[in-house]
Amino acid sequence: MFSNLKKSIENFQKVNPKSLWLSFVQSQKVNRKDYADLLTSNTELETLADGRKLEAMVGEQIKTDFPEISDKSFELLVDATMHLIRKKQLQATDDICFK
Repeated sequence: MFSNLKKSIENFQKVNPKSLWLSFVQSQKVNRKDYADLLTSNTELETLADGRKLEAMVGEQIKTDFPEISDKSFELLVDATMHLIRKKQLQATDDICFK
């Protein structure tokens, strides 16, 4: 039992720490690149732009419906409305079965 443990420790000691570190750094570069691509992809930017357009439309509608509303109440009402819209979108996607 201890002979197997001793062999594994000897094998581990033979591994060059510098090569382990270089392989780790290389893997992290790939991960960071994928993450950056995810954040700056066209679909992500388009989704953010669509969300901002929808929020602007909601804000304009609330301004026309409630012209005397204060700034704080206006922001809260826009946020609550956007939350309800996103919640309904998520509920609608829950019903979709992906194959």
